[in-house]
Amino acid sequence: MSSFVVNLLSGLPKGDALDEPAWASRHRGILSLLWLHALGVPFYGAYMTVGPSLSFGGGGLLAFIAVAARLSVVSRRVQSAIATCGLMTAAALLVHISGGRIELHFHFFVLMSVIVLYQDWIPFLVGLQFIILDHGVIGTLMPDMVYGHAEGQTHPWTWAVIHGGFLLAECAALLYFWRVNELAREKVLQSEARTRMIIETALDAVVTTSDSGTITEWNTQAEMMFDVPRTEAIGQFLAIYLSDPCPSSTGAPATPYAGLVSGAILNRRVEMVGRTSSGREFPAEIAMSCLAIDGSQQFTTFVQDISERKQQEAVLRRAKDVAESASLAKSQFLANMSHEIRTPMNGVLGMTELLLTTPLNDRQRRYADTVHTSGTNLLHIINDILDFSKIEAGRLVLEHIPFNLREVLTETTGLYHEQAQKKGLTLRTTIARETSDIVHGDPHRLRQILTNLLGNALKFTETGTILISACPDRDDPGRARIEVRDTGIGIPSEAQEKIFESFSQADGSTTRKYGGTGLGLAIVKQLVGMMGGQLGLTSTPGQGTTFWFTISTDRNASRDADSHQHHGTVPVDSKTTTPDMAASRNRHR
Repeated sequence: MSSFVVNLLSGLPKGDALDEPAWASRHRGILSLLWLHALGVPFYGAYMTVGPSLSFGGGGLLAFIAVAARLSVVSRRVQSAIATCGLMTAAALLVHISGGRIELHFHFFVLMSVIVLYQDWIPFLVGLQFIILDHGVIGTLMPDMVYGHAEGQTHPWTWAVIHGGFLLAECAALLYFWRVNELAREKVLQSEARTRMIIETALDAVVTTSDSGTITEWNTQAEMMFDVPRTEAIGQFLAIYLSDPCPSSTGAPATPYAGLVSGAILNRRVEMVGRTSSGREFPAEIAMSCLAIDGSQQFTTFVQDISERKQQEAVLRRAKDVAESASLAKSQFLANMSHEIRTPMNGVLGMTELLLTTPLNDRQRRYADTVHTSGTNLLHIINDILDFSKIEAGRLVLEHIPFNLREVLTETTGLYHEQAQKKGLTLRTTIARETSDIVHGDPHRLRQILTNLLGNALKFTETGTILISACPDRDDPGRARIEVRDTGIGIPSEAQEKIFESFSQADGSTTRKYGGTGLGLAIVKQLVGMMGGQLGLTSTPGQGTTFWFTISTDRNASRDADSHQHHGTVPVDSKTTTPDMAASRNRHR
């Protein structure tokens, strides 16, 4: 029972929701109403021809209560209770002077005014007790003073119960709706407090302006960023502290909205120039939004100081320029050295081949074969490096001529038949009937792509079959899809992502066991991209790998690809690498 009472009292209004100015204003209004009753009751009593003791005595009592309700020595809750006593006394006097013509509803209106204005249960309880005393006690003992009809005077107890029931129901409803309103108000206040806390603790400056552009809110971060206190900033124009770094030549604002600094755009991030109180300027990024309130517009601007970001961008930009210049110089140097490097190597290989045609003993021939094989391998490495450098330097230009795709595939494959037979491998080529015979592009670079992929397949396949196939691309009939499938060692799944990178191997043992520079697939990737195609692979460890790429068979599409050949990179298809195929081969080409 005690907990029920405690909960009930905690839910009742206590008047603490009102600040002092609001309470004082409402209290003055109630006292003004009480003074009107103090002056009006004697006149109403004289009009109703009641005795002077009731009318003038009542008026004097109301005046006394009005004075007592202004005493500052008591708390405001006591003052509100005294003022409520005066109002209820005035209501009772009007009921009695009218001979019951003014009934219970008048008292209830007084109660409603008290609870709405004071928002306190103490004056409400005082008013309720007055009603009980007036209608319960006086109405029963002297019904002719309370009830202005014969039924009420004949059965006062019945009407007292009826009025009491209505009064309790109305009071309960009044308190309930007050509580609902109070809870809603508390939620609003809590929401406002949270919003205020977020704004005040935000890392960005948050500024609110009116539709005329004057500042109405200025958070703590704005004070620190612009070195301007809130009291000084409010009422100023935001354009004093923010401006467009690139104002229009005509001087006209870049936006039709009032309240925005020139160059600002709603709901988009825009770079501005911030200005502190000392005149120091700094780069700022702002985001502005608009909210319509009571028919007017309010603008909220979030300002971020991006000085540090701009400095880092400048450092990165300088470093990027230096790195690109160094890379370009390196690539241009290697590309320019192409003739100077290849010429002596071809001379070495040519003279070695001539040496092998002369009479040699077994040891001399073995030495000459070793020199020729090593020189050939070295020339392949040099060719890869020089080709890759040309691509990086943007000096590799593709041809766009018609050629027979079947002939290129057949001729390129034929170069490796003898090598495949020596390893006991089956090398086959299949070309679908619907594949276009005549295509437009660079046949030399297509051979280079096939040579790299076929060479890798032969290198990493010990037994089984190598199959080269061509067919129209299912996703784009204007392209041909070419596959090189082997039954080799496969590629580990963790290596498949990096296998197309420059100078990259699946692991270190690949180079030691099989050799290579790690540039073959990087060159393939670049060449396929320059041709406007796609490149991908699927692989199963121990079962083999399939490399596939697409090339355009359309003349116009080939020329479109060439217009972007120095800027585009080929997308490597990862969708074809499924968990079952996920794994891969211990190699990089």
